[in-house]
Amino acid sequence: MPHEPNIQTSPALVVIFGASGDLTKRKLIPALYQLWCEGRLSPKFAILGVARSGFDDAGWRRELYDFNPKAFDAAKWAQFAPCIHYVAADSTRDAGWPAITDRVREVGREHGTGENILFYLSVSPQHFEPVIGHIGTSGLVTEGRAYCSILEHRPWQRIVIEKPFGSDPASARQLNMALAHVFEEESTYRIDHYLGKELVQNLMVLRFANSLFEPIWNEKYIDHVQITASETVGVESRGSYYDSPSGGAMRDMVQSHLLQVLSVVAMEPPVSLDAVDVRTEKVKVFKALRVPTPAEVPFVAVRGQYGAGNAAGKALADYRTEGGVAGDSQVDTYAAMKFFVDTWRWGGVPFYLRSGKAMAKKCTEIVVYFKRAPHSLFRSHLKGGNPNQLLISIHPDEGVRIRFAGKEPGTGLKINDVVMEFDYVEQWKVEPPDGYATLLHDAIRGDQTLFKHRDEIDCSWSAVQPVLDYWAENPDANLPNYAAGSWGPAAADEMMGRDGRHWRTH
Repeated sequence: MPHEPNIQTSPALVVIFGASGDLTKRKLIPALYQLWCEGRLSPKFAILGVARSGFDDAGWRRELYDFNPKAFDAAKWAQFAPCIHYVAADSTRDAGWPAITDRVREVGREHGTGENILFYLSVSPQHFEPVIGHIGTSGLVTEGRAYCSILEHRPWQRIVIEKPFGSDPASARQLNMALAHVFEEESTYRIDHYLGKELVQNLMVLRFANSLFEPIWNEKYIDHVQITASETVGVESRGSYYDSPSGGAMRDMVQSHLLQVLSVVAMEPPVSLDAVDVRTEKVKVFKALRVPTPAEVPFVAVRGQYGAGNAAGKALADYRTEGGVAGDSQVDTYAAMKFFVDTWRWGGVPFYLRSGKAMAKKCTEIVVYFKRAPHSLFRSHLKGGNPNQLLISIHPDEGVRIRFAGKEPGTGLKINDVVMEFDYVEQWKVEPPDGYATLLHDAIRGDQTLFKHRDEIDCSWSAVQPVLDYWAENPDANLPNYAAGSWGPAAADEMMGRDGRHWRTH
């Protein structure tokens, strides 16, 4: 977990490539503004946006504020805005870089940020490598000094890159090589906003700060784990991206976000909270993921695609009729997969991961199902299956809930489920902070705990690629196979049913 989260950063210039895009306006600038308002950024701090749109400093500041004025206090924004600068240039072409390099140095001198630069790639995946290459030839990354620890005061340069980290193992390795040509691994920050979510971080505290849980966090007591990320919306305006080689629920969610959550659930206790120690234990989990054979794929993975229906009170059309989507698309808008972590702690315990669009409810959660008691005296009195569950709700209704059996008051023996609840907002009287604020603060400080290592990327792709290959070679004639507003395709229920289990629904 991040060390001393309220510490003020060293001087820094944040250079955002793709600055005119939606992510910058919706997430990055509000997150940096929040950090500035909380006094967690150095007084020597500045932002430089880089994009082709023809703004000057004043025009981009107005654009950012007008996009979502409710995110900013007008008086504080007036104080924050002078930190924001812009250069109109194409960062993928040689011709744009003299202006970019000059502006980086000019803004650095104006705000006293020195050579400390955080490059943020908020660009389309096809532009990653050209921009990285131009950063390398610009002279802005100082050879041999790209990395410095939190305690050192040498100049530093770091890069933050958004997913997708490739679309298969080969392209992921190619991207990692491009990064390695310019930046040390210690200066490379592969961002996953799921790891910035408060309840994912809280999971580490839950496990490692409480002797109540850790002794039973193993195959002797846990039957299985379910990790779900469901949305009620369809692809909306992202049809052309989602129906591309980088799209689909398995690539977009399972391979990236949900396997990261799994690693936090399954990791061994780290030696310390130092980023290297935490990531070492996560990498061990990824290396222990069982890779399915082609013959096993139909039994451990399910793909789905939504048809017309009603989700969250909104009528949704068939996925294949969305703009930018092929009429015979095989892209998965739902994916479920059973993983095994082949270690002594988790031997034989399945982890079921699922993610889908146009589902019955929006939720992101982890559910740990414990094994039944060796001899149940009350089997005939229990309703349904084993009531012992630990539910970690990441979004919405952030909190932790423990479900177990209890006797209802009155004569006779009537047993029902009891829930003990820790509600994040109710307990702390605050809303969970935005994940991007946490992650940007860590990146500026040089704390990689909540960022992905290249080995995690390699192993996660290896674990899912056999499924993607099988799906590519075996088109599904039954797509679409679940109605918008449902809990997904029947095949996912059948996969669980073969194991004598069922998905949690709400």
